[in-house]
Formats: sequence, structure tokens, C-alpha cells
Amino acid sequence: MLAEEPLSRTDWTRTLLATEIVFIDNVVGAGWDWSPVTGFSDTETLQVLRRLQRKLVTAGVTGVAFGTRPSPPIS
Repeated sequence: MLAEEPLSRTDWTRTLLATEIVFIDNVVGAGWDWSPVTGFSDTETLQVLRRLQRKLVTAGVTGVAFGTRPSPPIS
């Protein structure tokens, strides 16, 4: 991939998953240490994460295969 090319839907989904893990998970992410280290409360962090999720779904950059938006109706 060249630097000028946009991320693929799969790459956006991977990026979102990595962000969710870093924000929330205590095993491989910041978890309990998030607030003291960043200064953002859990509430503020979750609000940012939800906005990011909505933005990616609305923009159509996350794939149906990953369950992040409804599948099109079957005709």
C-alpha cells in the first residue's frame, strides 16, 4: 500500500478493533491504567470510542462481515 492510498474497509475494521482493545482491555491494552495515564475518565473515553464507531459505520468503512452494520436486505 502506498502512503497516498486510503485504508481498506478491512484495515479500518482492524484499526477500530485495535483502538477498542487499547482503550478497554486490561490484558493487552491500558485497561485500569487508562485514566491515570491519559487523564481521560472511563466515561469520556467510552464517549469518544462510541463516536468513532458511529463515524466509521456511517461512513461505510467498516464491513458487513464484521457485524458492524446491518446486512442489506435479501431479495
